[in-house]
Amino acid sequence: MSTENTNTHEELRLLYQVSVTDLEFFKRQQWSVTNYALLLYAAVVGVAQLIDGRASEVEKLVLCLVATVVAVLGNYILSLLNKSIEVRKARLQAVRKSFSTTFHSAWSAIEKSGEKNSIYWSLRVVMVVGAVLVWWLVYLKL
Repeated sequence: MSTENTNTHEELRLLYQVSVTDLEFFKRQQWSVTNYALLLYAAVVGVAQLIDGRASEVEKLVLCLVATVVAVLGNYILSLLNKSIEVRKARLQAVRKSFSTTFHSAWSAIEKSGEKNSIYWSLRVVMVVGAVLVWWLVYLKL
């Protein structure tokens, strides 16, 4: 094997490993962002319950706007993370093209079902529904 082939092989292997690690990190970050948003929603509802009966309409509005800001920022961050995930997936796909036919045979043994962006969209929906629930709880139930 020539030095150039060895270098190329090592570079592709390194790129593959780094991309897989990045994917894992970005996906974990998406879950963390969603979890923290839900915690912030719970905090907003908790504060609303603490000042219940004494809360003016302006205070209720401020609490609901905080939830809205959390939802908007959370969805923005989820979007940025999803773009990073798509970049890493594209890199992995490009690296796989240079792999052997044995690898491709093993890789395509069973087709993966289309998960494409289902988790991403589910997390975005959770974030929006959470904000709507905060508005509902603060204005109608507390």
